Amino acid sequence: MDMSMPPAGLKSALFSDLGVSDQSRIQSLMEDIFRHAEDRVNPLDDRVSCLSQALYLMYLARARKASSIAEIGFSIGYSSIAFLESSPQAKVTSFEIHTETSVKSAKEFIDSRYPDRHQLIYGDSTQTVPAFQIPGPMDGFDLIFIDGGHEYSCAKADITNARRLAKPGATLVVDSLTPWFKWGIGPTTAWEEAVRDEIVTPLEYVSDALAVSRIQGPAERAWAVGQYR
Repeated sequence: MDMSMPPAGLKSALFSDLGVSDQSRIQSLMEDIFRHAEDRVNPLDDRVSCLSQALYLMYLARARKASSIAEIGFSIGYSSIAFLESSPQAKVTSFEIHTETSVKSAKEFIDSRYPDRHQLIYGDSTQTVPAFQIPGPMDGFDLIFIDGGHEYSCAKADITNARRLAKPGATLVVDSLTPWFKWGIGPTTAWEEAVRDEIVTPLEYVSDALAVSRIQGPAERAWAVGQYR
């Protein structure tokens, strides 16, 4: 797996307290869950995530004191590990469309290490997220991470539907803002429209773990952090 840290440059302020122990621990956990989830018949794509993003998500959740976190897109649990490692009090609800053996194996790993702190909901997020019930606005999620379907219609629906589950002023992270790749056009368009329509206030753009002033490439991975309005 590509576990290299980002090159020297203007990293997000969240990395100011980056510790070797954090990096080693998260890297080890990502490698462990990868091995646990790997399907010998259909090997996993080991580029599904990267260490720098996992560390970013962990530090973001910690900085925001997020104890209730939702993510659209679970895959093999890299981001779930990041959030669960942010605090012993953090609980994560994941929405995932795929039901392959690798996903179920990753869920087993998560449950064994973080018992009673993770919920996985299978199905199409355009249906499962609107159907998800929370008792009231103050019982919603502090932080929401969207890395699900990359089609424009799906990304737009995820941003819109997740808003109903968010606490007032909740933090939103949208991944795959890479319009220089075909799969990044949909999420980028959906994010830009959410900002334009004042659904989200942008707070930070990150390109390969470096803070940038706007969505820009080339980069392998880019995401945005905002706040629901």
